[in-house]
Amino acid sequence: MSDLAQSIATAQAPERRTAHDLVASMQGEFAKALPATLPVERFMRVALTELRQNPTLGTCTPESLLGALLTAARLGLEVGGPRGEFYLTPRRVKGTATVVPIVGYQGLLTLARRAGVGVVKAFIVREGDVFHEGASSERGPFFDFTVQGDTDRPATGVLAVARVGEATAHAYLSKAQVEARRKRGGASDSGPWATDWEAMARKTALRELTKELPASTDDLAQARVVDEQVQTYHVGSALAAPAALESAVDEDES
Repeated sequence: MSDLAQSIATAQAPERRTAHDLVASMQGEFAKALPATLPVERFMRVALTELRQNPTLGTCTPESLLGALLTAARLGLEVGGPRGEFYLTPRRVKGTATVVPIVGYQGLLTLARRAGVGVVKAFIVREGDVFHEGASSERGPFFDFTVQGDTDRPATGVLAVARVGEATAHAYLSKAQVEARRKRGGASDSGPWATDWEAMARKTALRELTKELPASTDDLAQARVVDEQVQTYHVGSALAAPAALESAVDEDES
């Protein structure tokens, strides 16, 4: 039995250990998953801090908590904290307290830059801004965007832009399209969607843009698959990449 399986089994014993103890015992497994760019000591420090600051996570199933953390480790993103790369969001799924992982806007930016994508950014388009997209034989696919005035105006959409070689790729979503994607997610009314809608809207457009980026950006592709989908790690399973962890796409029935 692997260290991870043994730890889950111990957590399910009558003398059930706390979520903090369970996660702390997983340092060796997380070290195997993490890229060299993120030291396991830092990953553990911010993960355990997140557990202390959000005690509701301790009431969630161990399988979903560990699945989310292993997903973050595979992607090389920090959970919680001020960087906003990866969120652990407690949610009731079919009546069971479950951790829903959310890849943040800063997390997608980190993955894009790590993959060698050039300048990449997302903008909120507001009432009064000039935005137009189209295609022509001279320009190919194009967009024109000019900000008008302050940022207190209501949002009408979101634009993500990336420089790939000599080309510029973009994706635009209307506010209605952002809302439709939010409602399809596993944590549509909680976590960063409730506290920082604009950052999540930017993330949604950037996630759409990843479909247009080079196929070599594997981490971006994996992030798009697992984002806002419950990742369940079962006892005895081999350590898997995020896209291979069992993804439970359930609606909240609580």
